[in-house]
Amino acid sequence: MEDPAYQTNTALPPPPAPKVMNRSRFSGCFMGLGLGCFTSCVLVFVVPFILFYSLISRLSTDMVTTSVAEEPSLEERVDAGLIPVQRLELRGMITGEWASYWHSDATCDAAVLEQIQAAIDNEAVKGLLIVLNSPGGSVTASDNLYHALERFKAAQPGRKVFVMGGDLVASGAYYLAMQADVIRVQPTSVVGSIGVIMPGINIANLAQTLGIADNSITSGASKDIANPLKPINPEHNAILKSVVDDMYKRFVEIVAKGRKMPTQKVMSYADGRVYPANEAKHIGLVDEVGYEDDFVVSIAEQFGCKQEEIYLYSPNAEGFSLRKWAIAFPQAIGRGLSEGLMSGDSKVPQYRW
Repeated sequence: MEDPAYQTNTALPPPPAPKVMNRSRFSGCFMGLGLGCFTSCVLVFVVPFILFYSLISRLSTDMVTTSVAEEPSLEERVDAGLIPVQRLELRGMITGEWASYWHSDATCDAAVLEQIQAAIDNEAVKGLLIVLNSPGGSVTASDNLYHALERFKAAQPGRKVFVMGGDLVASGAYYLAMQADVIRVQPTSVVGSIGVIMPGINIANLAQTLGIADNSITSGASKDIANPLKPINPEHNAILKSVVDDMYKRFVEIVAKGRKMPTQKVMSYADGRVYPANEAKHIGLVDEVGYEDDFVVSIAEQFGCKQEEIYLYSPNAEGFSLRKWAIAFPQAIGRGLSEGLMSGDSKVPQYRW
């Protein structure tokens, strides 16, 4: 047996104490300060804004309700022998979208389309006066407005559409004006631009200089049509030109029908140029040159009545719309991100000057 005197202490040393992370004493203060600032912002800005908006909305509703209660309805005006003509304003590019996310602009084409749709089913409305100031825009959005005006007239016999031009009645704006029974423009208006444009850009040479190469994987030879990072392809251009030509043909036919002109005569004016007001009247693109304040004379003539029998009114502008903002704002963010990730143009034909 081993001598106890020679035995050593073989017991294992105790495990080291766990390390404690040196946490900054200021981190908790920063977190508390951040939460405090956030809560303060909510209490100082958001809550009063909601309360203020609710109060203004309530007051506006009460004022409108009182006003409507005091004034006769459209039906009562019709029974009294008046002819209601609703006045709408359309300004800016025609895109088919709401012009503002914070404010429901009653003059953007999406709002005007909604108002036309409402007027279609309102039997009391006998006419529409569209005050136009637009360079045109999307082919489809312009055609939607044209079709809506067509349905308005078809929904009830005797309905009329009138167009009053401002600075510009060009391209898609002139397209939708072809539903008008009378087109009047101001002496300083610019009219026309009958044609189609498909915007595009090619930066293949610049990309090659910078060492940038396209690596798109496509299912077919024309799937990356008009790719701005590849050399211009004549076959692709021919395909796009056929689309533009088809849209142009429709535009010319719409003008020929609306202005009651031979197609060949329209084509002689439809090379994309614009015309001053007096020349536009001389060649038959518009009916009258004047101002809106005496347009009621021509409107009354179309209805075969006296000026006093025309009741011209404007719908109430909606103003701020939390509902439309809540819908449109996320869509706008998503659309902006998707468009930013795309390498080239969307190649959408436009009736735009």
